Amino acid sequence: MLSEQYLSPVSRPVEFPDWNRFSSVYVDRPDQAWEWMRQTGVLPAALDWVRPEVAEAWCRCFEDYRLPPGTDDWPRKAGPDGLEPCISLELASVWERVRGIFDFLKGAQAALIVADARCRIFRVLDDGLRMAPVIRELLRTGADWREEVLGNNGIGSAAVLGTAIAFEGKEHYGARLHALVTAGCPLRNAAGETTALVGLVSDRRGSAGALLAFLRMACDGLTAPGPERNRRAEQVTEVPPGEHGLIRDAAVEGLLDKALRLQERGIPLLVSGESGTGKEYLVRFAHRLGPRRKGPLVAVNCASIPKDLIESELFGYEAGSFTGARSRGKPGKFLLADGGVLFLDEIGDMSFDLQATLLRVLETGEFVPVGGAKPLRVDVQVVAATNVDLQEAIRQGRFRRDLYYRLNGARLHLPPLRQRPDRCRIFHAVFEQEAAAAGASRIRLGEGVMALFERHPWPGNLRELRNVIRNALFACSGSVLTVDDLPADFLEEAEQYEGSSGLEGREAVHFADGLSLSKVESESIAAAICSCRGNMSQAARVLGIARSTLYKKVSRYGLSTWDSARALPKSRVCGPGSAAD
Repeated sequence: MLSEQYLSPVSRPVEFPDWNRFSSVYVDRPDQAWEWMRQTGVLPAALDWVRPEVAEAWCRCFEDYRLPPGTDDWPRKAGPDGLEPCISLELASVWERVRGIFDFLKGAQAALIVADARCRIFRVLDDGLRMAPVIRELLRTGADWREEVLGNNGIGSAAVLGTAIAFEGKEHYGARLHALVTAGCPLRNAAGETTALVGLVSDRRGSAGALLAFLRMACDGLTAPGPERNRRAEQVTEVPPGEHGLIRDAAVEGLLDKALRLQERGIPLLVSGESGTGKEYLVRFAHRLGPRRKGPLVAVNCASIPKDLIESELFGYEAGSFTGARSRGKPGKFLLADGGVLFLDEIGDMSFDLQATLLRVLETGEFVPVGGAKPLRVDVQVVAATNVDLQEAIRQGRFRRDLYYRLNGARLHLPPLRQRPDRCRIFHAVFEQEAAAAGASRIRLGEGVMALFERHPWPGNLRELRNVIRNALFACSGSVLTVDDLPADFLEEAEQYEGSSGLEGREAVHFADGLSLSKVESESIAAAICSCRGNMSQAARVLGIARSTLYKKVSRYGLSTWDSARALPKSRVCGPGSAAD
């Protein structure tokens, strides 16, 4: 039986002397993050403690609605109590159809809700939800579930984002919802306008994923789609909330299933693919669904940590082990990831000497902190990711062959966007997601833009695609996204590729079969540098990577920015009339 005590903030203080230092420990730990807000009165500095959609929702509550964090004792921005929802024939029709799916919720301890487009409760059906008085008050007819009134919640946030979403426990900004799981999904009419919101509320912890999946399927059946929507529904598998860097299809689903099986057995995993294909999102999503989800996911970018510091970052150090060391020592990433997953991104940039130490840890499950004498044992699944050809790195003497085989317990390869047969579906899926996030759901993708997208090789893959669409949506002033709305640097890049060959199958010219992953990446980098006329910041944006990472890759492949880009074969990089001629 839920009681009032579960709806009040926890009074016991939680000490976090250095939030940034400990942020990697509690990845996706909303309880600690919310307690930090309650005690400090401000948002946590490291919002990667919670899911991206939770972090964004908290920022909206704090910055847009000015709701004090760590409480829900806010001035109510609602109208008079008991204000009736905006009843329409369409809303009543939705209710009649929703009632038909309620039988599937028998025994689920959930309440089924229909609200109008303003997030006012229209009708509620309850199946065994044991409600405290506060919760019962929230489920009355006319109750206001907007974000600015309750903080983020399934119904209010679905209305803001235009897509289905769910929150659990202290992922809710307001304390009154901490005992609940809330999920919501918008329903739209033929004009694309939100006419109703369908929601589920439960007091069963850990049920957010199941409620959201059920709600998606139920609302998909409630919507009367036109021919175009039917076609896309058959072709595109929707991305789960927060996983906007990964588009799921049958091939990606197979990779995800394999990752989940390997996670259960703790077998090391190697994820390969070009920059921007969604490697990190695949790892994070697999962790969220897998048997190690209760343990932490600790991510380390091997390319961003200086070589002389990465050993202490991975394995930690004892007090006084070197000049400048902390007086109490520091736990390493392996120890922080105990019971969970350690994600080593850009593993190909790890120093050769450290690779031998990593190999021993993978074989024994033990490591010795820097300056220490006693080995520590951990239960960690190591997932490594790379965007370079490790076989080529082995031949060049930059990567240990034995470590490669040890990491390669299984290899998952994410194909680049240009090689995915479902490119057109991906373009539509990404456009719909970005349009919904920007509140521009009425804008549609023009045929000219689609034709240009289909011809483009997308060296930055999904990351580049999202950046292009996001910027274009802000520039679009009409109801159709046209070529004129696309960013100028993208159009310049597209012009360079268009001029590079008169052949229709330009992919065969730029990215011929048989090229190694490193060869493809080096030529993509050179092409981007050339199309940007040596502007490294612009080239990094085109590729969807940090400028520092671009410089490292330029050095790795022996390029010297603009001069080397111009020296590459014109058929692969810069077309006639470009600066390379």
